[in-house]
Amino acid sequence: MPNSVFTGVNHICVVTTDLDRAVRAWSDRYGVGPWSVYAYDTTNMTATIDGRPSDFAMRAALAQLGPNVRLEIIEPGAGESPYSRSLAERGGADHIHHVRFDIADYGESRAQLEQLGLPIQLDATFKAADDDAPRLRGTYFDASEELGFIVEIADRPEGFTMPDPADVYP
Repeated sequence: MPNSVFTGVNHICVVTTDLDRAVRAWSDRYGVGPWSVYAYDTTNMTATIDGRPSDFAMRAALAQLGPNVRLEIIEPGAGESPYSRSLAERGGADHIHHVRFDIADYGESRAQLEQLGLPIQLDATFKAADDDAPRLRGTYFDASEELGFIVEIADRPEGFTMPDPADVYP
């Protein structure tokens, strides 16, 4: 049996056409929150989709669920993205899009997933709170045929901190 590529679950992501509605439902009906809401576009994110440079926007909300796992909700904005494509394939219904796994080493885990033949769907970098700090890199591997969802791994360099959220709910 091979060594595990993953060391834990970082977050589970749901895509939606209405982030505000989804955040309110999770918070008001299920008691999950508070939610930090972030806005991403070409000013704070670079991305390639299926190996091609892409400009798109999105809003993402994050909330802690227990001590070790977060929930993420993403609403696609302008431009083609994996999120808008996934929603279109499912008639606009909210659904689990990806699971981000914790890993011991980004380079080694990326190489293992590539060796398994999983295509890279998205490769993106995100600006830190400090403009001079290194960027977080997230990579999506399409494992939907084997696992039923997209697998995300990330390289969170030392010194990376999330920027202040655009909004918090409640």
